[in-house]
Amino acid sequence: MSRAKKKKPLTIKQIDEGIRSAGGYLTMTAKKLGVTYNAIYARIQKSSQLQRTLEEIQESYLDLSEYSLMKKIRDEDLGAICFHLKCKGKSRGYIERPPKESHEEKDQIVFNIDLGD
Repeated sequence: MSRAKKKKPLTIKQIDEGIRSAGGYLTMTAKKLGVTYNAIYARIQKSSQLQRTLEEIQESYLDLSEYSLMKKIRDEDLGAICFHLKCKGKSRGYIERPPKESHEEKDQIVFNIDLGD
């Protein structure tokens, strides 16, 4: 009867590379490294280096998304403009309110804009 070999624990470097190659998605990281999601998550919680790696990747994708949104806005894409105003323009009075229950306004987005005096 042969004894089962105990697998060596993954190094911080291996997990770091796995996180980077999976674009920060921990389920994919775990799959690539042959461990469970919970194992990867637990190791990240214990390592400030892995936490920084994950945060760095998440921030870079957020930057990429915002850059793409800005390109759409510069191209005058109305959907992108409305989305941006809805998310970032609240302090300037751009708010979304639910449409009234009339037939005409059912598919419209309405912004309240305070133009001052």
